[in-house]
Amino acid sequence: MIQGSRASRRALLLLNPNAGNAKAGLDVGLQCLRSADMDVIVKRPEGPDGLRRAISEHRDQLDCIIVGGGDGSMNFALPFVMQAGLPMGILPMGTANDLARTLDIPLNVESACQIIADGHLSDIDVGQVNDRHFFNVAHIGLAVEVARRADKQAKGCLGPLAYPYMAWQAFRTRRTFKVRIDCEGELHSLRVVQVSVGNGRFYGGGVPIAEDATIDDGQLDLYALPARKGSSLLALIPAVGRGRTRGTRDIFTLRGREVIVITNRSKGVTVDGEEVERTPARFRVLPGALKVYTAAREADGVDS
Repeated sequence: MIQGSRASRRALLLLNPNAGNAKAGLDVGLQCLRSADMDVIVKRPEGPDGLRRAISEHRDQLDCIIVGGGDGSMNFALPFVMQAGLPMGILPMGTANDLARTLDIPLNVESACQIIADGHLSDIDVGQVNDRHFFNVAHIGLAVEVARRADKQAKGCLGPLAYPYMAWQAFRTRRTFKVRIDCEGELHSLRVVQVSVGNGRFYGGGVPIAEDATIDDGQLDLYALPARKGSSLLALIPAVGRGRTRGTRDIFTLRGREVIVITNRSKGVTVDGEEVERTPARFRVLPGALKVYTAAREADGVDS
């Protein structure tokens, strides 16, 4: 952990151009940052080119980059923030906000801004699958099909019921597949419906990848759901929902720094909710690769 600082700082705040929620909280949060002697430049860049331009335009004048949005926005900005070599502030303005949950950052924007204003930094791990970085969790199999089905049209029609409905539809039509898993030379062959690999602690709006998973332990956590009949598979869902995968019969788990997943046919891979890769997939953890603003803990010897 790194001691915080209240010295004058200049920040670039990157907002999802499509995120209109939490505006009142954002206005109050900006006041909080500026009252802490922070000079905040606000941008709403469009696409990777816009994001790249926004950072490069101000890079030499910045002390940190703040990202406001959901987990998709955080993931989208991640490689650009890493390339800039600057600390990252997190304003949770999405639906799941799993990165904020993992880091114990309050889910209201004003309180999240106060954490950035306090200036305490922590080192966190970054996951990587093939050439793509990620914060939270990557999925292969059933969860990918759920993500495909839960499109904007379905969400618009069903509102908060969209995800459970699409999850049930995907479950009913699930397909099994063969997978070979190589964890640092330890080989496993399985038939499964889903493989999940976590760098952080939470996914899906607060579901833990494992009870003891953290984002600063230098490890990836993997679980695989076996090919089973519907009722047998459904019986495993409570354990998965509580993160109690390790030690649960029929759920395959492992932990390691590098994992290679090969499927019998190429499968899509979702990364922090977005389908951006395909198998074969090489996962690895980059320990302490990013500095982020977090609440100071008593053990750190830093006053909040």
